[in-house]
Amino acid sequence: MSFSDLLKPRPEVLSDDGLEGIIDLAKVNSGSKRRVPLESRPADFFALTYPSADVRRVIEKLGARFAGERDMPGLFLFEGLKGSGKSHLLLLAYHLFASPKAAQAWLAQHNLSCALPEDAVVILNKFTDLPLTSIWDFIFEQLTGKRPAQTVVQPSLDEVQAVLGDRRLVLIFDELEQGINVIGDPALKNQNIAFLQMLSEWSNRSDQVTLFTSIYSDHEEPGSTLKRVPAVRVQFSHANDRARVVLHRLFSNYLEADPNFSAMIVDSYLANWRRYSNVDVEKLRTEMIQAFPFSPDLLEVLLQRVPARGGFQNLRGALGFLAHLVRLHYKTADLLTPAHALVNDRAISALLADLDTGGDLINRAKGNCNDLKTKLPLAEDVASAVLLYTLTGTGRTVGATREELLRCVLRPGVDINTFEQTLLAFQKYASHFHIQEGRHFFDPQENADAKVEFRSLLLDDFEARQTLRDLWVREVFRYDNVVVFTEAEETKEACEQKEKNGLRYVLAPRRLKAEERHRLYHGLSLRNQVILLEPREATFNLDVNTDLLKWAKRHLAAQGLAVSAPDAERRSQYERISREDKKNVVDAIRRAGLIYLRFDKFGATSADDLVEEESLGNASDKDGVLTSLSQSLFPVQLIEEHLGSRLAEIKGRTVGEIDREYRNTLGFPVPTHTPSVSNALRSMCKGPNAIIGIFHSPRGNFCNENPPLSDTEFFTAEIGDPFSSTIAPVEPAPHPTMPTPFISSLNGTSPSPTPVLDFPSIPLPSIRREAVAIPPQVSAGVLRQELAGRLQGNTDAKITRVAFTVFLSPTDSDLSIYPASLRGALSGAGTLSAEIVITKEGEFTKGQLEQMTESLPQLNGAEYSARLDVLIELPQAAGAAHGQLVS
Repeated sequence: MSFSDLLKPRPEVLSDDGLEGIIDLAKVNSGSKRRVPLESRPADFFALTYPSADVRRVIEKLGARFAGERDMPGLFLFEGLKGSGKSHLLLLAYHLFASPKAAQAWLAQHNLSCALPEDAVVILNKFTDLPLTSIWDFIFEQLTGKRPAQTVVQPSLDEVQAVLGDRRLVLIFDELEQGINVIGDPALKNQNIAFLQMLSEWSNRSDQVTLFTSIYSDHEEPGSTLKRVPAVRVQFSHANDRARVVLHRLFSNYLEADPNFSAMIVDSYLANWRRYSNVDVEKLRTEMIQAFPFSPDLLEVLLQRVPARGGFQNLRGALGFLAHLVRLHYKTADLLTPAHALVNDRAISALLADLDTGGDLINRAKGNCNDLKTKLPLAEDVASAVLLYTLTGTGRTVGATREELLRCVLRPGVDINTFEQTLLAFQKYASHFHIQEGRHFFDPQENADAKVEFRSLLLDDFEARQTLRDLWVREVFRYDNVVVFTEAEETKEACEQKEKNGLRYVLAPRRLKAEERHRLYHGLSLRNQVILLEPREATFNLDVNTDLLKWAKRHLAAQGLAVSAPDAERRSQYERISREDKKNVVDAIRRAGLIYLRFDKFGATSADDLVEEESLGNASDKDGVLTSLSQSLFPVQLIEEHLGSRLAEIKGRTVGEIDREYRNTLGFPVPTHTPSVSNALRSMCKGPNAIIGIFHSPRGNFCNENPPLSDTEFFTAEIGDPFSSTIAPVEPAPHPTMPTPFISSLNGTSPSPTPVLDFPSIPLPSIRREAVAIPPQVSAGVLRQELAGRLQGNTDAKITRVAFTVFLSPTDSDLSIYPASLRGALSGAGTLSAEIVITKEGEFTKGQLEQMTESLPQLNGAEYSARLDVLIELPQAAGAAHGQLVS
C-alpha cells in the first residue's frame, strides 16, 4: 500500500518538468503561446490555491471594504520569511481584480463571496525585476500611458487625485524592501517612503486607492513606516494551513480524500513508535492525519526550518522539494519522512546545496553513507534524515535527536535492533558523523576516531594477528630471539633459524595441546634451551580475541591515516589514536600473563610426557622471565646439585660435552646463562670439599680451586676425580759442613775422618706457595674489596703472578655504552660478548694488587674474577703459628 492509493498527485508533480513551485509576479502577462506560465493562467492558479485562514481573511476584508463598511483599511501588509506564501497571496489579490470570472468561480467553489469593482486599475510591480527610483513616475506612466518628466520631489495628494480621476487604483508591490534599499540617494529614498505613506493614509480614507505589499520585517523601511498606518496585516502564522496549502497544491483530490484511510496507516506507525519512544499519541495522531502523506517532522523541517535559513535559492522552493519526494516515492511509500530525502538523489543534493554554506558537507555525508549502506540496510535512511536536520538547523537545533530519527526511520516492519545498530555504526565508523548534547549531525570537521574505526574495517584478521605478534615481541616481551607459535612444524623451523648461543623463547598465543608441545620439541636442536611460554590466563587466545583484533586494526588504520594526513592537527589525532590502541593491546597481553611449561620427562609420545606449569609471577618481558627462571626455577645451585647426582656419568667427559648435554636434554635443569653449567662445575671443583677435579693439558690439573682457565680452555678440560692440590714446602738445604780434603791413597790407607764442628743452631727459612682464586664479581671495585679481604693479615705476602678475567656475557643493549676499542664504530641496539684475560708476573705487594684491580677496564654488566699465586717466606719454627691463606 502507498499513499497514492488515497491521494492522487497532480500531473505536473509527476512530470519530468516538475512542479512550478515558486510564484513569480514578474511572469504575469508574460510567456509565449507554447508555454504560458502559471501566473498568467488564472483558472489554473485558482485551482491550485487553497482557501487558507489568511486567504479567507484577506477576501473577507476586501469584500467588506468595497461593500462600503466604514473603517476598513486599504493597506494589506503581508509579512513573512522567504517561502512563507507572500507572493502567492499577492498574485491572488491581482487575479481577484484582474480575472473576475475565474475569481468568482473559485469563490463559489469554496463558499466565499467578495464583490470587487470591475473598473479598478491594477498596477503590479516586482521591484527585484524592475527597480524604480521614483514610484510616483511609474504609477503616473501606468495611469496615463505617457512617460512623465522625472522629478525628485514627490507629488502632492491633489496631483495624484487629478491624474487618477474617478478610477479606483489597486497597487500590488512585491519585494518592496529591495526596491527601497537600492535607491542610493538618501533624499530620494525618503521621498519614495513618504509617497508610500501618503498612499497608505489615503487608502484608509477612501476606497479609491488600495495597496498590497509584502515585507520581510517591520523593523526596516518601508515596513517600519507602513506599520504605523492601520492595515490588514497577514503574518502567515497558521501552521496547519501551511500544510493544507502544500497538500492541496500537490494532490488533486486532497479536499475530497477520506481521512479514515490515512488514519489506518498513521495508527500502524504510532503503534510501532510508542513501543520505543515517549510520544503524545493523541496529539501526534491528529498532526499526522492532517499532514498525511507527509510526517509532521518533514513539514516542520521544510516549511519552518528551511525558510528560517533563507529558503532554497534559485530553485523551486520547499514546495518543489516536497513535490520531488512525491515523485520519487509515490508508488512505494505510505508515509514520507525526512529519511526519504535521499542523500544520493541528484535533485535532492542540488536542492540542499543552497543550504550547504561550506559546499562540502553533502559530499561528506554521501561518502559516509555509501561506505556503510552495503552492510546496513537503513544506512541511507539515517544519513538522509541526519543530513536534512543538519542543513536546516541553526545553533543548538543543528542535527536530529534519537527520537526524531526513530520517527524518520522506524516504519512498520523495521526491526528496532536494525535501527540501533545502524545508528551505532554511524557513531563508530562515519568520519563526519558527530553527537553533541543528544543531537546527531554531520560536520565538515572530521571525526578522527570514527574514520579510524571505519578504516579498520577494511583490514583483515590476518594482518591484525601479525600486528599483535609484532607488538607482543617488540613492545611486551622486548627480545628478538623469540618465535610466536603458529603451528608446531613451522614454529620449530623458525626456532632453528634463531641464535642458539643462549635461550630461545616460544610465545604461545593460547594454551597449547599436549600433542602440539610434543611435536614442537621433537627433533629440536638444543631443545632444553627453548623456553615455551603460554598465557597464564587459561581462556586467553591472541588470535581470536575480538578486542585485541579490533585494537590492532585501529592501530594499523591510524598509522596509515597519519602518514597521509593533510595537516599536522589531523596527523596528531591519528597518532594519538594509534598510541592509545597500541597501549590497549600491550596492557591486555600483560594482564594475560605468562607461565613456563617445564618438561620433567619427554616421552616417546605426548601421552608419555610429564609437563609442569611453572608460575613466573607477574613477569611479561624477557628480563622478568629470565630473572624468574635463573633465580627461582634454575639457579646455579640446582644445576650443581643435579651434576653432583650424576658424578659417575660426567667423569671422564669434557666440560663442553656436559654443557651441550644440559642444553639438549629435556628434564634436566635449564642453563639460563651461557656459563651456567661451567660455573656449576667450577664451584664443584673449588674449596676443601671439592668433589671433582679439572684436568687440562697443557695448562695443568686443578682441584680445591676455581680453575684459572678461560671459558674456551675450560670447555676443553676433562672432569675427573678430586685430588690434593696443596704445594709441598721447599725442603731446606742441608747445613754446610767443612769440605773433606782429597788425599790420594798412595799407601792404601784410608783418610782420617773429618772432625765434626759443633756450631750453634740457626733457624732455617721455609717457603710456602698458595693459590688464591676470587670467583666472578659484579665490578672491579667489588673484586678489589674481595682481594683485600682475602689477603688481610698477610701484608708481607708477595704476589708472583696474577690473572684477571673480565667476562661480558651477551645481552641486548645499546652498543654505544661500550668502549670503541670493543665495538669499533658500531652503535645502536646490539649484542656484545667478550672475555678479557690480563696476566701480570713479578713480585707485587697487596697495595700494588689493589691498584691494578682498580685499573681494569670498566664494562657495564661484566663479571670480574682473579687468580693469584702468592709466595710467603716464614721462619721454620714459626711457620705453623702463622695463619694460612685459603685457596
